[in-house]
Amino acid sequence: CLFRHNTYLQECTGVRDPSYPYNVHDVKLLVLKFAQEKSFSEDSGGGGRQSNMHLLPFIMHMALYVINTTRSVTREEKNLGNFLDAIKDKWIENCYETEGPLYWTTMALHILSPAKWKERRVKLLDRCMVLAQTRHVTPGGTKTLADKAVKEYSVYKPYLVFFGIINEVYQKVFKKVSVNGDNSWSSAVADYIRHNDKALIEACDRVLAAYQDEMLPCESFSEFCDVVGLLEEIPDPDSYLTDLFASLP
Repeated sequence: CLFRHNTYLQECTGVRDPSYPYNVHDVKLLVLKFAQEKSFSEDSGGGGRQSNMHLLPFIMHMALYVINTTRSVTREEKNLGNFLDAIKDKWIENCYETEGPLYWTTMALHILSPAKWKERRVKLLDRCMVLAQTRHVTPGGTKTLADKAVKEYSVYKPYLVFFGIINEVYQKVFKKVSVNGDNSWSSAVADYIRHNDKALIEACDRVLAAYQDEMLPCESFSEFCDVVGLLEEIPDPDSYLTDLFASLP
């Protein structure tokens, strides 16, 4: 079935090897639609917020199947680590790469356990905020951040909501996933998606409610940190962005 699907993609797009990174990009673009509050029918011709939120874990399952069968978890964990550990001179360039901050935030959902996500999520948020600032100041591309002044909340809001949705999927959709024995997080999540349709749909509805009723109404970075539970890691949200941008070369 996957072979037929990939053959169809090859015929339609000309891409020779439509492997799991394309599925991760699909998840990223779906979450970005929510974050930017765009219509889901603009590109695909159908579906509202609820049906598209329900779709999210099943697109993930396609990526997880290939990640697990090709034993790519260790490689992707290393790639994610290299991205997060990159020197700050590279952060601005990363904002214009195909596999940039949003891609790796999405990939994290596929390969990092909730404990590892919580350990690294502020580092991923750092990169998403630098992405927001850089693309706002210089949409065409640059290697240095010319303007480090913090902008209005609306500049950062789509990227914060993107991060918030990924965080909510961990907390609500995959809350009951347990990793046993030698299984990796990727294997455990794939098994959970395969066997828990009803629970997934109900949990996705809770993510949608959090998105609509809690994240979208936020009017400041401080309020967002409170809503998504980041105040323990970012105790001074008012100075967070100023300090982050000032630390860049």
